[in-house]
Amino acid sequence: MKQTGIPFILKETILQIVWFLFFASAFSCFVRIPQKAIVDVLTSSFLVFLILHYLNEWQRSIRTGKIRMITLIMLPFILMPLISALQASKVFGQPLVFGFLAQRQVYYLLSAHFIVTALDRQWIQLKDLERYLIRSLIILLFIFLFFYIFVNPAQFIDTEFVVLSMNKGYRYEFPDSCIYVLFLYSIFQVWHERKKIWWFSVALCSIYIVVYLLDRTQMIAIIGTIGLYVFLNFKVTRIIKLLIGSIAVLILIVGLTSVIAPNFFAKNIKLYISAYETITGVKVTESSANIRFLESKIAMEGFVEHKVLGVGFLSGRWNDGFRMVNRYFYPTDVGLLGNLYVYGILGTLVFYIPFILAFKYRKTDKKNKDVLLLVSQYFFIFLFVDMFTAATNQKYFGVVAVFFGLIYYYKYRIKENQTLSKSINE
Repeated sequence: MKQTGIPFILKETILQIVWFLFFASAFSCFVRIPQKAIVDVLTSSFLVFLILHYLNEWQRSIRTGKIRMITLIMLPFILMPLISALQASKVFGQPLVFGFLAQRQVYYLLSAHFIVTALDRQWIQLKDLERYLIRSLIILLFIFLFFYIFVNPAQFIDTEFVVLSMNKGYRYEFPDSCIYVLFLYSIFQVWHERKKIWWFSVALCSIYIVVYLLDRTQMIAIIGTIGLYVFLNFKVTRIIKLLIGSIAVLILIVGLTSVIAPNFFAKNIKLYISAYETITGVKVTESSANIRFLESKIAMEGFVEHKVLGVGFLSGRWNDGFRMVNRYFYPTDVGLLGNLYVYGILGTLVFYIPFILAFKYRKTDKKNKDVLLLVSQYFFIFLFVDMFTAATNQKYFGVVAVFFGLIYYYKYRIKENQTLSKSINE
């Protein structure tokens, strides 16, 4: 029976706020806002919470003599910041404390450990967690849209909260990946659960992605991810109907946009043409492409010299971080190569552990069609593709953590159910 009344509403509101703070912290939604003191307090509190919970789990494991697999999976990520800090000290002379503290993002993977533990010990039910997660993503979408629509980003140009792109203008430093999660969830609710009300969410996410993000590689990655889902799950007749409907909607959108904002499509077409010409080697006229080539050259040279462990991670609070290497240089800009430059082959493999395990778990769970599991799996495909051109783990690794935790729990729960079923039959 569904609970109602003021006590239930109050409890639900409090839990939603708590979980919103958890997900917003895990996704690093506001770590770049100008109020550094507030950011430092919030991020430090969140990390202390995750680390204390993880240490408590080890204490429990030692006491009971049983170590959970999810606890062991976390170990390489616990060690990586220390190894990278040592390497940065060796290569650049950076003090260990700067290199270690600058990699707090890595410890956000412990979010996966907490989620699995909370579900495993029934501190929260899976459906409740799904509800709080999706509500949190919707709230974040509205916050992001509010800033883009009503707050001029130019006023924050001297902070880390905003970056200026030659082609895209001023852009807020939000974790855009979490919006793609909501986009996929909304799409699957419409296609898989036949809930048409989610078209409104699809539309809002699409506006955010197309109008404000303007990230060419991410657009291609999300289109490819959705295309893979359609290819694997739709019948030919449904695919044909979907294509016809999509073309009709696209024509309508193009027509309306041409009237309302005639320069919008011309600008985007120019961006894609420039990208194509750069990739095919026809010509390189785009300034961002020239910068990427320069960054790739620096990253490749560093990787060749330090193949196994990389050069280590530099803190922006010590000699201006990676910009000390060159006036403009961010390893995250060159994706996989940037990871190899910073962490070497060993460290890069560590960051791909969640993806490897997620693929392994998928092979043993082909019949489960829960929307949350589908979203987590296909979102991992999107992230895997996106990480070739953008080193997500160096900025927003908590996004990977949350959905790896969900994929792991689904696998764990299925294994437990199979074991229980076998015991009953025997």
